[in-house]
Amino acid sequence: MSTVADLRRLALALPGVTEGTHFRMVAFRVRDKGFATVDKDGYVQLALGEEEVAAVVAEDPAVFGEVTRGTRRLGVRFDPAKVDERRLTALVELSWRHHAPKDLLR
Repeated sequence: MSTVADLRRLALALPGVTEGTHFRMVAFRVRDKGFATVDKDGYVQLALGEEEVAAVVAEDPAVFGEVTRGTRRLGVRFDPAKVDERRLTALVELSWRHHAPKDLLR
């Protein structure tokens, strides 16, 4: 099981990441592009591509929900306590890769 502290540690270990706020939520950005937030309920929201969102939600719909705007899938939302650290690590890196500039990708 993971925590917001785990998210912070994982996100800040990635190149180019800074921590700030977005609409009063804890937020992580890579070169000013937001990729992860923690909402007021302590849920993690990760920005992903539409196909990635569909795949993650299909993997475990009881844990992962879609973040949408209109009909567009923007990311996933989940309680970090329901996700092990290995899965959280993979998802944070996937979201970071989706938003990081090419010169930061390793």
